[in-house]
Amino acid sequence: MSSSAALFDFMQRLTTSKLKGLKQQHDAFEENKRATLNVVRSEPDLSKQVRGLFDALVVHDVPDVAPKKLRHFLELEDICDPAPTAKLQEWKADLERRFGFLSPKYEHASLFGQVVTEWLKEPRNTPALQRKSPSDSADDSSQDSFERVDHQKVYDQWREWETLVFDTTKKSDADAIKAYLSSLFKSATKSTKSRKSPLKSLRTQVEEFDLGKIDKDILKWSIKDLLRGDLLVPSKRAALIDIKDNDLVLGEMVDVLNIQINNLDQWSWGNEPVSIELRRQVNGKYRFYMDEELLQALLLHFIGSKWAVHLKKAFLEFFYSRAWQLSSYRALDTEAHARREAFLGSFNVSGSCCTIHGQRLEDYELEFFMTQLKPAIGKDEIYYEDDTTTDNEDLSDAVCPMKTKQSLLHLVTTESLINTSLYGSFTVLKSGFRRFGPSLSHTTIFAVLEFFGVRDRWLNFFRKFLATPLRFVHNGPESTANIRRCGVPTNYTLGNALGEIVLFCLDFAVNQATQNNLYRVHNDLWFWGQEDVCVKAWETIGEFAKTMGLSINEEKTGAVQVTEGVSTPEVSKSLPKGKVQWGFLMMDPSGEWVINDQEVDQQVEELRRLLKASRSVFATVQVWNVYVSRFLADNLGRPQRCLGQRHLDMVITNFNKIQQRLFSDAFGSSSLIEYLKRTIEERFHVKDLPDGFFYFPVELGGLDVYDPLVYLLFVRDFERPQALKEQAIGEVKKPKDPRKWIQEAFELEEKEYTDCKKRYHKGKVGSMSRDGYMPKSNKPFMSLEEFTRYREDASFELWKAYEQLRKEPDEKEIILTSDVQAALQELPTASKTHSGIHASELTMSSYYKRVAQLYAGGVLERFGSLSMGQEKLLPIGMVRMLRNKMLLPIGMVRRLRNEKARW
Repeated sequence: MSSSAALFDFMQRLTTSKLKGLKQQHDAFEENKRATLNVVRSEPDLSKQVRGLFDALVVHDVPDVAPKKLRHFLELEDICDPAPTAKLQEWKADLERRFGFLSPKYEHASLFGQVVTEWLKEPRNTPALQRKSPSDSADDSSQDSFERVDHQKVYDQWREWETLVFDTTKKSDADAIKAYLSSLFKSATKSTKSRKSPLKSLRTQVEEFDLGKIDKDILKWSIKDLLRGDLLVPSKRAALIDIKDNDLVLGEMVDVLNIQINNLDQWSWGNEPVSIELRRQVNGKYRFYMDEELLQALLLHFIGSKWAVHLKKAFLEFFYSRAWQLSSYRALDTEAHARREAFLGSFNVSGSCCTIHGQRLEDYELEFFMTQLKPAIGKDEIYYEDDTTTDNEDLSDAVCPMKTKQSLLHLVTTESLINTSLYGSFTVLKSGFRRFGPSLSHTTIFAVLEFFGVRDRWLNFFRKFLATPLRFVHNGPESTANIRRCGVPTNYTLGNALGEIVLFCLDFAVNQATQNNLYRVHNDLWFWGQEDVCVKAWETIGEFAKTMGLSINEEKTGAVQVTEGVSTPEVSKSLPKGKVQWGFLMMDPSGEWVINDQEVDQQVEELRRLLKASRSVFATVQVWNVYVSRFLADNLGRPQRCLGQRHLDMVITNFNKIQQRLFSDAFGSSSLIEYLKRTIEERFHVKDLPDGFFYFPVELGGLDVYDPLVYLLFVRDFERPQALKEQAIGEVKKPKDPRKWIQEAFELEEKEYTDCKKRYHKGKVGSMSRDGYMPKSNKPFMSLEEFTRYREDASFELWKAYEQLRKEPDEKEIILTSDVQAALQELPTASKTHSGIHASELTMSSYYKRVAQLYAGGVLERFGSLSMGQEKLLPIGMVRMLRNKMLLPIGMVRRLRNEKARW
């Protein structure tokens, strides 16, 4: 048994003992309560009644048991005058009230314990967090409701993957690829007396790659980095967690890894084939994962990370070289620049700073350029894994696993608004490659690597890395192994780096053809602008795919034309037919995003299956939080000003519809909370629970259900429930129509034009430009049309609008009512164990502030405080451990061995 398993077993026993002790303590309290109240009722002296109640509360360790004046009176009652009768009666009533709240707290602690115990009995049965054993029977009815998948679809994916990866006939033309690259990079071969050509500099950097050695700090980082992903199976994850802080073991591992690095020329996958398995993702799709030995995984992760960092640096230098071109659709040329400088003065002539053109360059480099390559080793990064994040952060404040994807949605929407305002039309092109990872030809990879000057030593290593001997775990240990002949391994840093070096060529090709950038999220391709430029980009993508032996994914490919004043503009015949889809949204010809109901229906069905398979209350909550708070919320788009009020209304309405469809048909309820209330009443015979129990964090005795509408409703001035309106929550500004930001920028430009014209006629500007242009003294000032002609390159006001459109909607701070503020002060301050609702109002997330304000009333009425049970009575540690232990990728299917025989 590993130390992690032993710790889990110990915590389970500890929790059982704690719950047993809780029952004994509850029984003792009820008996003491009856005795105390009997004594108090029979005592004629009011001050002694107060003393009796106070002493009983102290025995039961009630925090802040009495006001300071009462404690002072009781300490000095023998030498002080008696307190007024009215004050004693007030104190007595307060103590009785506090005494009365203890019974509900004990009862709630008992309920919370039962809910946790229910989860403990079958902790691995949380369907969204489950990994199945290869020995599980295919007819195991315990997971029938979850495992009832479309077997034919799975089989088709499997067969297609095998056909691609083990195909010995699929080869691209290495000579044609090198000829294509030579032509493509011809513009990057020009050098000067003082500088190498951009291509030569790139090749020199690639050729000079040095792996170096691994030390203990880098190994610790590598372990941490590897654990963030979902490459490892549970047993190996557990083993890595066990050793990550063991310096003695780490030291030995460093020695072994450096020996392997010294003998890298003799490296191989070993004598045994590498196991490969199919895992089910949160969206219901399947991916293929390799499962190799731990040291091998760490070595390859280190090598891949070093190559990724090295390539990122080299490609960035090339990106900022003179070879990379970026131009606005209506670019500010040399003559126009000189005229502006002469008429407006050098201060009023924008360059790359504070313009849309400059902002595009900066944003592209930071958010979209070669994002699959690590920027550095030893630094923590943001990982975009939407399957494993369950922290209930504010939807507006969270570091989202889909941050790049969200940024792309907001960017293309903003560009649509800007382009239609400037030019009257806007075209969006979206595409991708079909099965890019498994279909990427090894011939293509090595042709590109050789073109960029990778040394023979590394070419030989990469050949061995890619030619992996593979065996499906579903086929059994005696099945025949096959050698990978095509594609790169899934979820390997080195595999990603090899794919990116090929796709870098596509980025540069589109840039050379269009003088614009291809926005790429791995192999999802986005391009936008004016129609003629999009046609060039599409032709370039097609030529690249044909040369590199790749296939266009028709399901991901489409184009949309947005034209101001035209409801259904025609898309050019030179562009692909099909829809432009982002997540569950589709862009229509108006430039608005609409929800793809078919996609949503499929995911609702998937979630319904997961919820049906959940055996416990906590399992249901975990599935909901993982699936709804991240997957569904992210794919409907997070609010930003550019999306406008219509998008907010649409998302809110659809969340309500999703809940109704989920629970009304299969569970006979209208919402998750109604379903949980009914379930708890049926299983544990407890009813009339306050809503706060479901939304409050576990530290306060809640289930920590995440509700995305809490944020959305506060951003949007929406028709909220009456109970919500009655709360003093603070005002929310209604989102501005996105186009108003642009209209205001145009109005400010006209004012600026008038001011510049006045300065010119007063002789304050009008000198010779640095390029030698000098306007004649009687030359009229430039027209407004000329002043505003190059807005993308020269307009400061439009740049400000561009930035404002990509911000979150305005939202005023929540004003907590006095009773909620007072209740918060009784809670512990913020810490690692109290990160939700706590006494530190300034550091509390806006999500939990809203939750506290919305649901505090019912909790305070029932329990007298926001804490529904004393923390020492609740098995909080076990819940935290279960959450961490179960945060594994969505249900891996290993029983295909038996299913394949049946097929």
